[in-house]
Amino acid sequence: MKPLAVLIAMYCSGAMADPTAATDGTAAAADNLGEIVVTGLRQSLVTNETIKRNSSGIVDAITAEDIGKFPDTNLAESIQRIPGVTIDRQNNEGSRVTVRGFGPEFNLVTLNGRSMPGNLAPGGATATRSFDFENLSADGISGITVYKTGRADVASGGIGSTINITTARPFDFHEMRATFSAKATDDTSSKVGAKVTPEFSGLFSDTFFDDRVGFLVNGSYSKRNSQEQNANINGWLQNQFTPGQAGVVSNNTNPDGNTWAPRNEGWGVVDHQRERVNGHAVLQFKPIDSLVATADYTYTFYKDMNQTHTFGAWFDYGLNPISAIINPHGTVTNLVDTGSDDSYFATNDETMNQNGSAGLNLKWQASDNVTVNFDAHHSTADSGGGALGTNNFGIVGQIPQSNTSLNKCFTMGPAFPAGGPCAGIAAAALQIPTTSWIYAPPYTMGNLGTNTIEPLFGQANNNVFRTVIEEVLLDTVWKNSDSDSGLKSIKAGIDLKRMTTRAESFNSGNFAWGYYNPVDQGLIPASAFTKVSSCSILKQFSGGSCSIQVPYFYSFSLASAIAATQAGGRLNPPPPGSPPGTPGTPDGNFPAYTFKQATSPTNDDHIKEDTPAPFIQMDFSTTFDGMPFKALAGVRYEKSTVTAQSLQKVPTSIQWNNPTEFSTNYAANASYSDIKTSYSEFLPSLDMSLQVLPDVLLRGSYSKTISRSDLVSMVGTTSVTFTPKPGSRTATAGNPGLLPYESNNIDLGAEWYYSSGSYVAANWFTKHVTNFLTQVTTQQPLFGITDPNAGALATKAIAELTAAGTAPSAQNVFAQIVKDTGSNGPFLGQPGDPLVIWDVTAPTNANKTDIHGFEFSVQHMFWDTGFGMQANWSLPSGGAPWNSLAIGNQFALTGLSRSYNVVGFFEKYGFQTRVAYSHRGAFLSGLNQTDQNNEPVYTAAYGQLDMSASYDITKHFSVFFDGINLTSASTHQYGRYTEQFYSASEGFARYQIGFRVVL
Repeated sequence: MKPLAVLIAMYCSGAMADPTAATDGTAAAADNLGEIVVTGLRQSLVTNETIKRNSSGIVDAITAEDIGKFPDTNLAESIQRIPGVTIDRQNNEGSRVTVRGFGPEFNLVTLNGRSMPGNLAPGGATATRSFDFENLSADGISGITVYKTGRADVASGGIGSTINITTARPFDFHEMRATFSAKATDDTSSKVGAKVTPEFSGLFSDTFFDDRVGFLVNGSYSKRNSQEQNANINGWLQNQFTPGQAGVVSNNTNPDGNTWAPRNEGWGVVDHQRERVNGHAVLQFKPIDSLVATADYTYTFYKDMNQTHTFGAWFDYGLNPISAIINPHGTVTNLVDTGSDDSYFATNDETMNQNGSAGLNLKWQASDNVTVNFDAHHSTADSGGGALGTNNFGIVGQIPQSNTSLNKCFTMGPAFPAGGPCAGIAAAALQIPTTSWIYAPPYTMGNLGTNTIEPLFGQANNNVFRTVIEEVLLDTVWKNSDSDSGLKSIKAGIDLKRMTTRAESFNSGNFAWGYYNPVDQGLIPASAFTKVSSCSILKQFSGGSCSIQVPYFYSFSLASAIAATQAGGRLNPPPPGSPPGTPGTPDGNFPAYTFKQATSPTNDDHIKEDTPAPFIQMDFSTTFDGMPFKALAGVRYEKSTVTAQSLQKVPTSIQWNNPTEFSTNYAANASYSDIKTSYSEFLPSLDMSLQVLPDVLLRGSYSKTISRSDLVSMVGTTSVTFTPKPGSRTATAGNPGLLPYESNNIDLGAEWYYSSGSYVAANWFTKHVTNFLTQVTTQQPLFGITDPNAGALATKAIAELTAAGTAPSAQNVFAQIVKDTGSNGPFLGQPGDPLVIWDVTAPTNANKTDIHGFEFSVQHMFWDTGFGMQANWSLPSGGAPWNSLAIGNQFALTGLSRSYNVVGFFEKYGFQTRVAYSHRGAFLSGLNQTDQNNEPVYTAAYGQLDMSASYDITKHFSVFFDGINLTSASTHQYGRYTEQFYSASEGFARYQIGFRVVL
């Protein structure tokens, strides 16, 4: 029988009705989430199973083991135990989720059913919709429900899933409850600050006046000190060599002849000092039995003070390379480059996220069969860098010869050929490539001191982002009093939501801090530097630790270096023959100022979305051929009006600051664009289940879901890079008229609940996604900007060097221009110089794709032994893969990966032990590299082992231990081929020990 015919029959024929069927299993399950009656891990798993079994559609849940006690120390780490859910990690901690191959921007996170705003990720986009789970402590969370199928009464925004986080309320307990826990955290990566840091959390709940009034408050504080250890190449540049170029040995078999060469190579550490504060307060009032009012406020604060210390090499192309070897894939495996320095990079940054959500809910039982629900909230999310900014950096150079004459030898393959400057350097088929510096005697990589370091330049940057969500929901549920009818209830309502965002970027431009002036060598005092052995970092990777060719590097305090060098600037000597006492002239390359944040934004983007959404949903229950049959059918209509207002700051020129550094100049005045667009969507949904056996359910679902375009893509401006180096001259343009992604989803499932707490489930899903964004890159001039690197001054200098028999390297060309003009620079493009050709990337709705896959899960309790296990396996496929042979813009789906989880546990006699292993296969994680657009980033397979143990000394007092990433698993990324190393990040274990008191 067709599904539509079944629905009609259920509505019209009371003879087919099942009077014992639940009227709204999903709602009942959701209500049970907060009712903590029996405690413990096993009971929480039974509750999870009950929610899954009684829900409409494909739903998975995680519930608290007890008040204030969640299975994992991090919410994202808990969610990844659900089939089809994988996570992204930031600083060895789960932060954002991917569901069925769709990343953080494609999943909607709600708190108690209310849409939550997102926060910026360090080093990520300047605006976002995605929720960062690092901001929210697991303490005080009563449960998480993941809806993998769409529903009319669930807010839109997630084509991957909707993830609802629920918090405890006083009427969940109907008595006084209190808990307090304290733990000490030992992050084995930590090198700065206290090695052991504290965490505290507490909750108090009680009801008064015969359960007419309830009050709950909970709070938590945690501090964590940690260190990231990284190696990276910022990008693999395309086609840097001309066919037949001298010194290049090519074994390339790429049919189009494309080649890829490393932009740079760097190594270093990032020290983090993170603090997190959470608070939640709830007041409930029941003036009459039929009315419950709930007012609540949730607050989160997250601050990360981080200092970066890296060192590395920058590779120049054009005429600079002496030789290169290219493998059959077209990848440069050996490179001999001239010029430049061993640069040291330092930051002193601050990341601050502050969120608040105030809500009011009224639930009125108007009659025996009519319930009215009103819910409103005002939620904010603020991200920024505080007084320090989000990216405040300075760069100094290790330059032991005044003319910077040296060779750099990069290899990740065969040994260098005999006779060249790098001859004798062995083959290096390692996880991390090696780079060696060859200096003129008496200098070597092993005898460089701080006296040959000179300051170069720096910047002060800050990204500020604010989101405000104002939402009002009014709905009514009518329950059919006719028990013989197949129609059990109708739910209708309207959801009114306004989201406003503002994203500001502040950029100081390059601060002149010397710029390759030999007189500045040794200017920064030795006391500002710390000598660090390269053997102390990246010990898990071949090519890391003592295999790093530079045996040590100098980290430095940015604040100390600035204070020591920038107090009054520098004066050049007066011209020869000047009268005695003539003051010197200010040196433009070393002005008298400190690194200060810009006061006016470079980008200021405002987006407002107004979305009214009426919906209706009907719940049916009957029997079909003697088998219980349920269906939930609904439709949601949304009309969104988008207003985009963006600051257009017009670039006027680029300037050549030194041989390898360029910056962009802007006009003094700017204006705001004002663009308004709209779109509408009908979102139907249908969930069906058939109980073919007492313990076996078959499910089928169809839904249409949407995810709105990412905010960065919707800005109304065109922006160029602040550092337009040759080969990295990029620009981005927005498109406020982008339509949302649309996904038509079909899910089929089978579930066997063979005993209490034990089940086997299998799901198959398919998603047909349209309006998928693609980035289209075109080459074009912008704003009439000319190129000093290819203009008259450079052309003249090259001709003079060629006539003198001197190689026209970037260093030599710049030095010749200085000589020709009598100026140390910077040099701007002049009228008549060639126009700069930019790689302009803009988004458009142009693609569609199909995703499908299987999800398998099992949960088993081993009778009354106390032992149990969980396992799941997710196998998504489809999408649009990356074509490794082609260059240029491509459409491909990021985040799609296979994954599995295995959990074993024991709980009896007051003991509880849990061991969990999560594995995520390799996946495409990005479509652009830092310094090369349209180049992929792949993340290699990753597995993590965690464990926890606790013992109840009394029913009120317990002690516990947690171990996170016990095997210190590390992460590794690569480009279009596995040999194109992109990044490596060392993993470290983290341990926690503490106690918990429950009253």
